[in-house]
This record gives sequence, structure tokens and C-alpha cells, in this order.
Amino acid sequence: MSTLNWGILGAGNISSQFVHDLLLNNSRNGKIMHIVRSVGSSSQEKGQKFVDSTGITIENNGGVTPSVQSYKEFFTNKSIDVVYIGTPHPFHRKQAIEALENGKHVLCEKPVTVTGESARELIALAKKKNLFFMEAVWTRFFPSIDLIKKYVFQEKVLGDTKRLWVDFGYDAGLDTLPATSRVRDPKLAGGALLDIGVYNITYARILLDTGVGKNASEFDVKSFQTIDENDGVDYVSSMLFKYKSGKHAILSCTNYSSDDGPFLRLEGTKGKLEIWASNPACPKKFKITFKDGTEPIEYEDTTGYNGFIYEANAVAEDIAQGRIENSTMPWDETLLVMDIMDKVRKDSGLQYPMGIE
Repeated sequence: MSTLNWGILGAGNISSQFVHDLLLNNSRNGKIMHIVRSVGSSSQEKGQKFVDSTGITIENNGGVTPSVQSYKEFFTNKSIDVVYIGTPHPFHRKQAIEALENGKHVLCEKPVTVTGESARELIALAKKKNLFFMEAVWTRFFPSIDLIKKYVFQEKVLGDTKRLWVDFGYDAGLDTLPATSRVRDPKLAGGALLDIGVYNITYARILLDTGVGKNASEFDVKSFQTIDENDGVDYVSSMLFKYKSGKHAILSCTNYSSDDGPFLRLEGTKGKLEIWASNPACPKKFKITFKDGTEPIEYEDTTGYNGFIYEANAVAEDIAQGRIENSTMPWDETLLVMDIMDKVRKDSGLQYPMGIE
């Protein structure tokens, strides 16, 4: 069993889900022991509440009680191997720089930054420091995704795929949120595209193309956004991809509403793939049905993991092997997606205030 020492930056919901998977893995004697060494938080009270609510104990955390630290103490903590950044995306750039400058590997939540330019800055720094750096696009690491890619690209059970439809919507309760909410506030790069639209794009990249990053197939993007007249951010964004092969992806994301049905449909000449999830970022259940009446293929992840353990294990493996870049989510793929989102915002005239990264 190998060991990886984590520092958790940010004591919010996404970080708690990530830590849940680390601890569950440890309790099941996974091949990698993920130890939470420290929680970096804006306040001691919030950080301690996070430790208590996530149930970190000596028994499930490799005999270690994590320290709760200020950001300054956190970044200089020598017991941390890798920092997981789970804060809102406008803070990612500065926090990732701080971690890398202090010799820490980094797994940074999506979107990795607000702009492609900032993402390039972080990647250049990781290269310079010879440290592992990855955008935490957990969707790419699910076992379901590996299975789907095998069925679609290797076994070609759908025949020739022609069209992908992805609808990522959730009801954010915008009327009940303060204007300072991360969903509504332009100073926090609020709106739908950066928060959830990145997943629509990710599915289009995974299911219509076998290449990643610099090996990506050629495609064009057309898009529309509706900018809220009061908040100045997008609560509805739609994109159309057309690959050189002729395949189309119809992608839509919104903060206004959600649907219990399949959020994704991939259509082929022999059948269709549908994916269900309470959170479309988390593809735990799929079904492939065939036009000729062949028995459907069904899959459901019942492991109890939220799904973060799969990327966490990949990070641990890369670091153990001395790699600074992951092959499933390479830097060039991060830049490709960031550049798409930059283009979508530019085409719609969506601009965030100066100074956010």
C-alpha cells in the first residue's frame, strides 16, 4: 500500500464530497492510503466544522488527526504532498500558484481558472517547478466512462455515432440567493457556463472523439448565451459542436431547472446510449438500447463512492511514478476546453469584472 498526503483547501461542499471518498477508500483498505494532513480554511471554526462533519478520524485517516490551518500556514505545511483546491474558481489561480511555489503538487477543481490565459500560466509554473498539476475533471475517470468508451469506440455497439445531446440543468433557486452568491455574482464568475457548462463540453469531448488535447479531432463551435439583465451573468448557455467527421453535439446548461430523465443521449446507426444521474457531472448509470431489439446493456455504480476516488487514485499513481501530467486529463485538454469557454463568452459579450482570474 502506498500513501499520499493531502491538503484540502476550502471547507465547502465539493471538498467534503472529495474527502468522503478518500476516507471510504481507506476504510476499505484500498491500494492507496489517502491521508488528509491539513484543512486550509478562511476561519478556524469553519475548518474544524469541516473536519467534524466529514467524519475524519484517526481510524479512517491513517492514524492522523488533520490540522486546521490558515491559508498561510497551510501552504508552508511540509507534511502535505498534494493540495486539492476546492474553492470557487476565481480563487484558483492565486491559490494554485501559492501551492506550486511552496513545492506542492496540485489537483485543482474545474474550471481550473476563469480564462485560458490564466490556465496557461499555471501549467507553465508546474513545468518549471517539475510538479504534478491537473484540473479535477472527475467525470473523465469514472469506470462508467471507461466502459462507455469501450462500447462506443472499440466494440462500436452503436455503429456510427451521429449526434450527442447533453442537457445539464439544476434549479439553483436564484430568487432565494443573495446577489453575493457564487452562482449570481459576476465577481465570482457566476452563471451556468463555467460552473456546469464545462461538463457539457467534457461529454462532447469524451464521446465524440478518441483524442485528447493536442490529439483532438477538428471541430467548430457555435453558441448562444442569455445574459441576465440584473446579475450580468449567464443562466442559460447553449452550444453546438460540429466535428469534421460530421458528428454533432447539442449542449445546453441552465441554473433555472432540472429534469429527472436521462441528461445525455448519444445516437448511433445501431442504437442509443442514455446516461442518468442526480448530478450530471457524476455518470453513475447508463443504458444502451438497440434498434434490432438486442438485449440492452445496462450499468450502475453501486460502490458508495461519490466518484472522486477515481481521480484521486490516478493522481496518486502519477505522483508515485514521477509524472507531472495525467494522460486522461492532460494539460492540452484543459486548455482546449478553457479556450472554448473563452470563445463562447466573447461571442456573447459576457465579461467579468477586471481583476478576477
